Amino acid sequence: MKRKVTVVAILLVLAMALVLPVVFAGCQNRSEILKVYHWSEYIGEDVIKEFEAYYKEVTGKNITVKIDYFDENEMMYTQIKTAKADYDVLCPSDYMIEKMIKEDLLLKLEDISSYGYENLVDYRDNMSPLVMSGEDSLFKYDYDKESGEYNLYSRTYMWGTMGILYANDSTAYQNSEYGTYSSMKEYVEANGWAVFLDPAYNQNFMLKNSMRDTYVSASCYALLNERSDYRNPDMTPADALNATDSANVANIKNVMLEQKALNKQYENDEGKEAINVGEIDMVLQWAGDAVYAMTSLQDELGIKEEEKRDLSYFVPMEGSNIFCDGWVIPRYAGNVEAANLWINFMCKPEIAVQNMDYIGYTAGVATEEVYDYIIENWASEEPTDYSIDLSYYFGEDCGFDTVIYVAEEDYEAFEAQFPTKEIIDRCAVMLDFGDKTDEMNSLWRTVKA
Repeated sequence: MKRKVTVVAILLVLAMALVLPVVFAGCQNRSEILKVYHWSEYIGEDVIKEFEAYYKEVTGKNITVKIDYFDENEMMYTQIKTAKADYDVLCPSDYMIEKMIKEDLLLKLEDISSYGYENLVDYRDNMSPLVMSGEDSLFKYDYDKESGEYNLYSRTYMWGTMGILYANDSTAYQNSEYGTYSSMKEYVEANGWAVFLDPAYNQNFMLKNSMRDTYVSASCYALLNERSDYRNPDMTPADALNATDSANVANIKNVMLEQKALNKQYENDEGKEAINVGEIDMVLQWAGDAVYAMTSLQDELGIKEEEKRDLSYFVPMEGSNIFCDGWVIPRYAGNVEAANLWINFMCKPEIAVQNMDYIGYTAGVATEEVYDYIIENWASEEPTDYSIDLSYYFGEDCGFDTVIYVAEEDYEAFEAQFPTKEIIDRCAVMLDFGDKTDEMNSLWRTVKA
């Protein structure tokens, strides 16, 4: 998933591109370098330095972390598959992990106790039951398995949903052909993905510049929304998201072309800023970026208090995608031990909290420390009418009260980051397209042409 990218981050990447070849062309051995390849702005600000200190404490050796960024899973995949790029640890999205396991491009995680370091704690079982592979997993990520064993190749870093970020002060819906509504909230929740086909919002919304993400909105509308001429009442969200047969793809393509005619532009990062400054009223959005848009982004943009927009995030009732990104080790890694220690470190509860706080997505780690973070940052001191039961996230036997009460004004953002079980149940995993990938990419090129 694409993350928040600032001008500062872009300048930093450019500066690193100039400096790093000089730094690493020197006398450092490869065993003293950990090469990480992941999404921009996707790690807490102090985490790199903390890992280097952790590595020194555990091993007695020095390590320097070298970071490179990718903007698309496919870019990363090409570097590993074709170029056999020298990286030690990656952070792909779920379907790409599935693809790379199938193609034998990943190494299994190692038993870190075998390294023989004293006081080395294995944090990799701190995962939420929601994101662990297995027959009982709500995510149904059953590809990370071999001979009946699960979770061999990856650990979930962050997860979230795909939905609609919208401005409650919009009034365009009053001209909608879909009927009469008392508010933007009522309009969006009544129509779901159909809002991206409503002439009332012509050039007033943005879709993602990503085949898979935009396919979510088009396929779930085409095959599941009651307004669609192509609706199949026997289909589930999983069926719709993973529909690659020619008949359904043809119908979904028609929807994508209809969306395109009304879409202001395909974007990755611009949408959350555009909606905050009033350029658009809706955007197809990942939950973590929605949280960012609803909370700190408005202050970062310097928007005056009286001019701030009231934003909401909604996962349509007909269904949507639930996704995750995970840490893995590529087959051509040059420092496998450091890569395993990195993944272990990223599963430490306090590190998971730092990362989650920084980027707005939801950590795969679910421990009491994460619970304490939620209580400190979200919970109301007294019970309110707004609550979410997170037992699905922490586990039924976690030992603490998983019902979180929040203030009314915080509920929208909280629900985006920690959705209800009801929202989880109407989402599904979007798998690798497999041998249909080229055909689906061709469809996207046709739509974008």
